[in-house]
Amino acid sequence: METKRTKLFVIIDPKSEHQVALVKALLIARLGDCHIHAFLCVYNDLDEHDEASSRKALKQKTLQDGKDWLKELMEPCEVCNVPFSTEVIWNSKWYKAALRSVEKSGCDLVIKSSFHHSKARRFFSNTSDHTLMRYCACPILFTHQSQEWQSDIILACVDLESGDPQHAKLNNSIIRNARALKDVIGMDLHIASIYEEAIDESRLPVAHKKNRSLAEELAQLYGVENGSVFLRKGATVESINQICEEIDPSILIIGSIARTGVSGKLIGNTAEKLLDVVEADLLTVN
Repeated sequence: METKRTKLFVIIDPKSEHQVALVKALLIARLGDCHIHAFLCVYNDLDEHDEASSRKALKQKTLQDGKDWLKELMEPCEVCNVPFSTEVIWNSKWYKAALRSVEKSGCDLVIKSSFHHSKARRFFSNTSDHTLMRYCACPILFTHQSQEWQSDIILACVDLESGDPQHAKLNNSIIRNARALKDVIGMDLHIASIYEEAIDESRLPVAHKKNRSLAEELAQLYGVENGSVFLRKGATVESINQICEEIDPSILIIGSIARTGVSGKLIGNTAEKLLDVVEADLLTVN
């Protein structure tokens, strides 16, 4: 029976010469059995005063130019014998088009280039990262740099303080995705949990033995080495950033629970804040 090939959905940046997401996707595909689907959204403002025929011609030319350019970008995949497909569409709201395409594609992972934004930019405007993180059901890897990862560490962050079913379900999804990525790219998995008050051990699926620390019990539960679990009391973003500075992970995995309205903006989202402070690639899981 043929095993299912992992499908990577890569968002091409039409304004960039260096396609960071595509380079990182090719790196992952070469390490695992992956198919790359490259998505490019193009658009040109059409003058309403122009004739319909000229507007149609401009649209067709823009689409064809995009297809030709994307074909060139995918040449390294051909050289490396990585299976791929391409999609070029016309839409003024590329992120909305991308979300629809992701849903139809049945992909396993979205990969998008990203860069640090100021706090004001994140607060006063819905960046594309912000929008995708909230509404994409598929995990998203936001990557800052195209070169190979500098360490062999994945750091997955789980919430062990909140005992509600939603967080428990999210924790399971984070660990599941962390293990899947670990198996594909062959990195070591570390676990972190930050708490403000205390971890309610009665809610944890582990039996805390007297001769073993909670971190050791969690290491056994998650199948990682002793010393690979970090339990820290403090502010979430600052504490996670501190752990990242200590162990220098190449990939940070964190849950992203969608928030809407004014309260969502004021409370903020830990994943969005981390995207602007950590150097590691950030994988968000809903």
